[in-house]
Amino acid sequence: MVINYKKLNPNGFYLLKYLNDETIRFIILYGGSSSGKSYSVAQTILIQTLQDGENTLVMRKVGASILKTIYEDYKVAAIGLGISHLFKFQQNTIKCLVNGAKIDFSGLDDPEKIKGISNYKRVQLEEWSEFEHPDFKQLRKRLRGKKGQQIICTFNPISESHWIKKEFIDKDKWHDVPMTVTIAGKELPEELTKVKSVRKNAPRQILNLRTKQIEEQAPNTVIIQSTYLNNFWVVGSPDGTYGFYDEQCVADFEYDRVHDPDYYNVYALGEWGVIRTGSEFFGSFNRGKHSGEHKYVPDLPIHISVDNNVLPYISVSYWQVDFTTGTKVWQFHETCAESPNNTVKKASKLVAKYLKSIQYSDRLYVHGDASTKAANSIDDEKRSWMDLFIDTLQKEGFEIEDKVGNKNPSVAMTGEFINAIFDCTVPGIEIHIDESCSVSIEDYMSVQKDANGAILKTKVKNKTTLQTYEEHGHLSDTFRYVVVDLCSEQYIEFSNRRKRNLYACNGTINFFNPDTECKYTKKILYVTLTNGSFDAVARANLNAEQLIIYNALNTTYGNRNYLWDVNNVTSGSGGNGMSYEIPPEALQDEEFARMIREAEKYLGVPYVWGGYSPSGFDCSGFVSYVINHCGNGWNLGRQTAEGLRNSCTFVSPGDAKPGDLIFFQGTYSTPGASHVGIYVGNNMMIHCGDPIHYSNIGTAYWQQHFMCFGRLP
Repeated sequence: MVINYKKLNPNGFYLLKYLNDETIRFIILYGGSSSGKSYSVAQTILIQTLQDGENTLVMRKVGASILKTIYEDYKVAAIGLGISHLFKFQQNTIKCLVNGAKIDFSGLDDPEKIKGISNYKRVQLEEWSEFEHPDFKQLRKRLRGKKGQQIICTFNPISESHWIKKEFIDKDKWHDVPMTVTIAGKELPEELTKVKSVRKNAPRQILNLRTKQIEEQAPNTVIIQSTYLNNFWVVGSPDGTYGFYDEQCVADFEYDRVHDPDYYNVYALGEWGVIRTGSEFFGSFNRGKHSGEHKYVPDLPIHISVDNNVLPYISVSYWQVDFTTGTKVWQFHETCAESPNNTVKKASKLVAKYLKSIQYSDRLYVHGDASTKAANSIDDEKRSWMDLFIDTLQKEGFEIEDKVGNKNPSVAMTGEFINAIFDCTVPGIEIHIDESCSVSIEDYMSVQKDANGAILKTKVKNKTTLQTYEEHGHLSDTFRYVVVDLCSEQYIEFSNRRKRNLYACNGTINFFNPDTECKYTKKILYVTLTNGSFDAVARANLNAEQLIIYNALNTTYGNRNYLWDVNNVTSGSGGNGMSYEIPPEALQDEEFARMIREAEKYLGVPYVWGGYSPSGFDCSGFVSYVINHCGNGWNLGRQTAEGLRNSCTFVSPGDAKPGDLIFFQGTYSTPGASHVGIYVGNNMMIHCGDPIHYSNIGTAYWQQHFMCFGRLP
């Protein structure tokens, strides 16, 4: 059978590749909405059914929804591939007229289907996140009896605490797979097969029950991640010859990117995350702005904050504080002591184990819930929970300073205080969370607020153990305890000010009395006025047709200086600087000289989201293009800002030189590096803003978001 590749999305090429690989047991396809996941699976299973004559079972959690969703995808896919005449579409079944193979559709609410799946070569789990973990365990055990049987799973990754991530993905080690696809001996062009990532799990050591020998099992799972940008029926093919560019759909995603970055991160980019509701307890916490790389600093003491609720885990967060310039507080680690480690002594030993792994030997400061100081009956000496926790740490060799108070601060007030810090309305305090603290971040983003402003701890039931517990809020409590302790003076001042605002005059009406001292609040408003460059003024006053002509002129401005009044361009102002004189000594480095010559070709080229061509770039697309085309022998492919950072060696600001890359974080909501430019010396960089221009990195904005320098290999 001849396959028309132009009918397939990039996902489809990888699916065809791994559906024919009998070493692969699990194919996981996840990503954003409109990334073509379900449609690509439907296309490739139809093709595979024609080729191998094997049966497939397609399942959703609830059977009633399957005919209106995935079944329709199969019908549309068959028509699109021009093979609908080779299949007979019946209720709950598609029969192949060529070889008699069947594609059956069922919900998990039909238990008989689970018992009889050994007859199928493939099982597709649509909206995998709807399934419970016990459901999946039963399915994977029941799919047996045929060589090369596979489970194909598609879903949107919503919650980082979901069992799929915790029990299936996080417990394996993954490595990137080269993104090449060969079909019928022909390697397909990269632009046709580009998805966000393809990964396989690491080989495993298993016991062969027949030979009793330890053998190495090859990777048996592949993960394909995609975004809406990988769907040719949303953004069109790279060469514009097929697919469909859906302007309205793209516009909707771009709106979310600006106005709802958390939603965009999950549903557009297919990242694990949390969708905000607007009633979060830490409503001002912004993952992109307040999380990133904030690691343990050996020269500073460690503060741990503990919550003793045993379900779903005993919570411990690890903090440090730097008082050098103001108060900078950050969380760098977390311990979630799940069963069987959710006892006071076992949880304490887990803490000790981690501290020893980082070779910490200084005094340890312990914060936590005041109720943990109450006597209990789990110890013969009737010591409190916290006494037992601290005693275990001391026996492990740590010097402890107990910072747990006798009374917990107001939940609502501490929430207001922390939100005010995030909003930068409490001067001199910063709070950051290391990106590795994924459970904590998910808790801080998810926990809701009740009618009184306190934490709403919603109870859930574990369907396996039937235990009821509060799903979120315990790590958030550890957050509150330690921040209030470390910033006690500022908290007291904040709390007193809030109480004065709420309860002044006891609700009575007071008339003016010249002999009475009146308290008032003074506020200072700072306004910064910025002169616009010629470029900014021009762009604000030109129509779409004129902008096309202007951009064309702008790219050749090097020999058209009289059009631009270059003497008035505020180069290095952080605005639209089209001109900057590179220090002559920097150009003596031939590698940098080649790099900057390539970069300056594109001064004035407009910003295009996801762009990677001289007609339009985004920030990482511009830097990737320069690196790959400057003639220095680099070939890193098209990378994100974070991908470029991972390709570089860290360089301290004092050692940075022209040609190094400079990375920023928090410029929009994305983990890790969110913006990248090329450093040219003297506090200047060339980068893709809108358009590509020179900027001074010494401005307040760039200093606020500065992350690090990196040097290419």
